[in-house]
Amino acid sequence: MTQRIHSFSLLLMFTALAVPAAYSNTEDAQIIASWVQYVSDGVEVRAVISGKCPFVELDGKQMPMFLRAAPTGEHPNRVCAARVPAGTKSIRLSGKTLPAPVDTTPGRIVVMGDTGCRVSKKHGLYQACNNSSIWPFEKVASSAATFNPDLVIHTGDYIYRESPCPAGNKGCEGTPYGDNQATWEADWLRPSHPIHTTAPIVFLRGNHESCARAGNGWFRYLDARPYTGRCQQTTAPWLMEAGSLRMVVLDTADLKSSDKETLSGLYTKQLIETDKLLRSPGWLATHRPFWGFGADDDTGEAVKLTDVLQDAVRRAGLPQEVRLLIGAHLHLAEVLSFHKQRPPQLIVGNGGTELVRETVPPEQIDGLQILNPQVFYQYGFVTMEPVADTNWTIVFRDVEGRVIQRCLFNGHMVDCTIH
Repeated sequence: MTQRIHSFSLLLMFTALAVPAAYSNTEDAQIIASWVQYVSDGVEVRAVISGKCPFVELDGKQMPMFLRAAPTGEHPNRVCAARVPAGTKSIRLSGKTLPAPVDTTPGRIVVMGDTGCRVSKKHGLYQACNNSSIWPFEKVASSAATFNPDLVIHTGDYIYRESPCPAGNKGCEGTPYGDNQATWEADWLRPSHPIHTTAPIVFLRGNHESCARAGNGWFRYLDARPYTGRCQQTTAPWLMEAGSLRMVVLDTADLKSSDKETLSGLYTKQLIETDKLLRSPGWLATHRPFWGFGADDDTGEAVKLTDVLQDAVRRAGLPQEVRLLIGAHLHLAEVLSFHKQRPPQLIVGNGGTELVRETVPPEQIDGLQILNPQVFYQYGFVTMEPVADTNWTIVFRDVEGRVIQRCLFNGHMVDCTIH
């Protein structure tokens, strides 16, 4: 009997030694949020944890997640990550299934952006974060998930809770604000759960994730590169590939340097780099659109974006293989075509942030006429599905997922007269 007890004790000891103290598969790893995302050199599964980094199960094999970001005063959680090898079919974390990337071209893509709840003393805008009809992002995320996409593209601007809610304002009463864990949980990590469990995500950095705003959280949670522990004003473009789909992601969080000089020169160089990355037809995704229009938040007057990026195009030219531009920043949804002289610009910035007022479309932007502009001042998202070769359907949808407008992208122009 004594021998059996001794053997059993040894077994427990060796079992304990086999599991590193930094990792856990028990409930002490409380997962706040977890998802799969494309990064600059492949795919990762990430998890925001209150506790130790857990193991993740990839095709039935347990792998330890590495610590991406340690706790800080503003962000007392841990961010854990693990590489997802090409060809992985199954991802499970703490007993729950996460979406594995497809090996082929995505059969359906969801595009959404500008999703946070706006609480801004600067603009005098206090969106009712506690009212899902006024801040509908969670509804948008749930509706988007019902389409079972193979890929989600978030066009940037996750954190809009920048100021305290005024006393007596029941709509945003009690909301956190600033670049901290509570705000990231409220504006993004928790309401985005439906899409986290549906498809891998490509994250774009918005101007709300600049270093002067929520940049520390951006690099901690969502940036496509290893975490350095500090916010960087700009980052280099990177290429995302899924089957035949090729898309370069460009960081346009800032338009001026820290000493207030324009970054046209930087974006000129990055467009040249994009041309080298995109060696066959593909898309270019930026938060700030190269061409687009909408109303100014404060004045309601029409604005055309953005001179800095347009100047970079004039210097470097747009990469020859770019067939479609995807962006956001304007709190609306629109698609603009310019004959074959310029790729169409798709803007999806109606994911939940307070929408801009309606304005009259200009006849041209940066010297080229706009053909049949399609502009929508409704909350929602976009779905895209391949038709043949470079052809895709582009469908603008409302909060419930109902069709607002159906369009066809033929590799050069977008036609929204189809039924």
